[in-house]
Amino acid sequence: MKKMMTLMLAGCVTLLAAQAFAADPKKEFVGSDTCKKCHAVEYKSWKETYHSKMVRPKKEAILKEAVERWATDGTNEGPTTSNVTKSKFSLDDVQYVVGSRWKQRYLVKNEQTGGLQFLNKQFNRYTGKWENYGNANDWNTNCGTCHTTGYRIMEYDEKFGKHGRTVKDSYSEMNVGCEACHGPGAKHIAAKGKDRKKTIFNPANADIKAQSKVCGYCHIRVENEKFMTAQGKPREDLPAPKVGDSYKAGDDWTTWYPQQAIIPGVHADQPANKEYAGDLKGLFKLDDHAKANGIYEEAKHHQQYQGFLQSKHYQSGTVSCITCHSPHAGKGKIKKVQKDACIKCHDKSVTVEKYMPNTGQTAGNLFVRSHTFPKNPRKGGAGAGDMAPPNYYE
Repeated sequence: MKKMMTLMLAGCVTLLAAQAFAADPKKEFVGSDTCKKCHAVEYKSWKETYHSKMVRPKKEAILKEAVERWATDGTNEGPTTSNVTKSKFSLDDVQYVVGSRWKQRYLVKNEQTGGLQFLNKQFNRYTGKWENYGNANDWNTNCGTCHTTGYRIMEYDEKFGKHGRTVKDSYSEMNVGCEACHGPGAKHIAAKGKDRKKTIFNPANADIKAQSKVCGYCHIRVENEKFMTAQGKPREDLPAPKVGDSYKAGDDWTTWYPQQAIIPGVHADQPANKEYAGDLKGLFKLDDHAKANGIYEEAKHHQQYQGFLQSKHYQSGTVSCITCHSPHAGKGKIKKVQKDACIKCHDKSVTVEKYMPNTGQTAGNLFVRSHTFPKNPRKGGAGAGDMAPPNYYE
């Protein structure tokens, strides 16, 4: 009971912190709760997706198994230390959790910067075990553009280290909100009559490759050599080129500072069939099976776009991400079921399980599906379908 009260109190503090962060300094992004007023059906459907559940307060979303095994899983010690400051932290200190479907990571305050930093372990839902996790950067300055909506770098110190560092940033809300895929909504709200639809981005009205590019902004792996984290290390996301600006759905992010962003499989001079260094090492399957197919499947998670670009689905210009996926339902439109998408164009022998094997490792012995669709697919590993839905602590 005492532990539960501690979690509840910590959760209240966390919610206040989240509200303080969630304000767009340029007043362009209005937040998903504002969209809900006119788009209740879409909002309710979106709230059921993992887009709305990327980063949440501890009280709301910490996994039950993680709490029960916080000290130890019977073999491995649980989280004890922050990755940036190397300070000792306890379960009570956790403010936010990141993820829940495959694995979960834990955020605590970085007193040196005012940002949030990761703890040194992640919880693997498939194995029920703690695993080492070593990302030693403030979360908001490394993952911000895709774990939040309306992200902006507000202040950048060019004189720090070799390439500078992110000093101050902002975002309108945590998670992948409505405006992450539709663009900022302030003008949309203010517009009247026929002009209203012109003020918001609808991926369904874009050309088929542009549709996928919206999803691709976050479903990639990148090493950013233009903007650094608060610790002065290359970011793993793509903030807008100009300090103070934010990505807006429909922007062609593939053209942003190309000489300073390594995005294998996206930039022509950075092919998928090459080995890269650092965090990009081991990005694609480069074995004989891949070479025989001429397709190099994703070997890590959140790089679906880099896999999809290699597929005939994409190259033929007939299929986009939203052909098979829908981030939400709509009035008179039910949400698509991905595993049922193949049968619309293929016979029953073509299944998600066969042609989208789990190749991208997201945790120990746990993988996400490839989006390359080779004719001769390899056997995949365990994935989300091998686990029950997340079980949250209450």
